Amino acid sequence: MLPPTGRRTPFLALTAVAVGLFVVGGILLVGRLGVPAEAPSPSFSGPSAAPTDPTATPEGAVRAFFMAFATARQTDDPAAIASLVTGTNSPAYLSVSSFLDGQKAAKKASIVTVLRLENLISTINGGSASVTFDYTEGGYDIDLQSGSALESPKILPAYHVTAILRNSGSRWLVDSYTSRP
Repeated sequence: MLPPTGRRTPFLALTAVAVGLFVVGGILLVGRLGVPAEAPSPSFSGPSAAPTDPTATPEGAVRAFFMAFATARQTDDPAAIASLVTGTNSPAYLSVSSFLDGQKAAKKASIVTVLRLENLISTINGGSASVTFDYTEGGYDIDLQSGSALESPKILPAYHVTAILRNSGSRWLVDSYTSRP
């Protein structure tokens, strides 16, 4: 119901302003729906661009290796790291394979929920490199058959790790690693 004639003009003006604000708000809201919460980082081409293959740098190869190791722990299958090491006879592969065989013999696997590689320092010397870093891992063991948790999640103390890598063409591959508290 419209107000009496004398008050109709201000009422229509207020209604028009309200409708206008509603429309403008709707346009702004719809325009923002397609925008991600964080603007993507610009992508660069040329020599300063980040490599698409993580094994193109020693640090990237080490990160890829430990991510693959975390994945392999879910099934106790070392195949996930095979393409990231110098060979299946390398100390890195044998270490991971032995650890996973022990887990499998105990009929358990692991879910890694925390994986931090921090303070990475790379030293390249010709066709080999060393990467030192602080490694923090957390998670929990599961029953290998049922997948049910065998313990509560926990974060282990950080270890200082040194990884030795070899260059293979355009890729760096992990050959061995050692850790200490």
